[in-house]
Amino acid sequence: MRFTRTVLASVVAVALFTGVAACGSEDIAARVNGEEITRAELDAQVERLRVQYGDMFEGENGDALLLDFQRSLLASMIDAILMRKAAEERGISVTDAEIDEQVEGIKAGIEDFDAALTEANMTLEDLRDQLRDQLVAQKLIEEIAGSEGVTAEEIAAYYEENTDQFTEAAATNAAHILFDAADKATAERVLAEIRAGGDFAALAKEHSKDGSGANGGDLGWADPNQYVPQFKDALGKLEEGEVSDLVESEFGWHIIKLLGTREASVQPLTEVTTLIEQMILQDRNTEVFQEFVAELRAAAEIEYVIPELEQTEAPAGEAPAGE
Repeated sequence: MRFTRTVLASVVAVALFTGVAACGSEDIAARVNGEEITRAELDAQVERLRVQYGDMFEGENGDALLLDFQRSLLASMIDAILMRKAAEERGISVTDAEIDEQVEGIKAGIEDFDAALTEANMTLEDLRDQLRDQLVAQKLIEEIAGSEGVTAEEIAAYYEENTDQFTEAAATNAAHILFDAADKATAERVLAEIRAGGDFAALAKEHSKDGSGANGGDLGWADPNQYVPQFKDALGKLEEGEVSDLVESEFGWHIIKLLGTREASVQPLTEVTTLIEQMILQDRNTEVFQEFVAELRAAAEIEYVIPELEQTEAPAGEAPAGE
């Protein structure tokens, strides 16, 4: 499992399970079968979001967006209590060794682990608690979803119905040398050198104002539609290995070389069978999770002590992602 600093932060912000402790005289946000969620606990979760995505809450819609996040987080905290209890009733637990493995996986993907924790406003113990709850949730979903496999027929049907997901678009491999708009004379001189047999890549490294110059001007494989119109049009007129005349765009002057073309193609079913199987299983788990949480909510006694924090629609839960 590959983690980045952003993922570490998101573990805090949107983890399926959120640690909820009993409280005394603090303001209460909600009660779930008598168990209290304090406003302070909710605010702590919201603050972690604000630290990561503060700009989202600015502007005229900032307050409304913040309220939506508060409602969503509170709904997740309510679901956490219900799911945790359901896991306990089934004897589902997670060992310290399993959590250690997850922590080590996160550390391996982050250059400065301690700094990332500080930035996410959490301690190592906070992270371990979050990971424990996520793993418990994952095991619970796997148990209630059952072990039914995916048939070859299901995989083939999914492939046929979703061919666009496995289609690689047509692409070109282009290289260019970019000159400042005021440096047309140099561009003309370099183009003349290329026409006389000069090495395009070497001249790109020497003269190009674009970062691709370090790679001999190579822009890699890309959809030609991503280029500015002047560049795209000139590229479309070239044969493989051919070099364009000077092309002017908003970035300056280009000398373009077409290195190769690739037609649109569909990945064979044999190459994506495992991926499709994982996608089908994830879809199943998501559906099972949503139905299971809905049943738990229907059977629970949920009181919103702060009425404006109640969601008007049931949260669309998402099953915990696999490894």
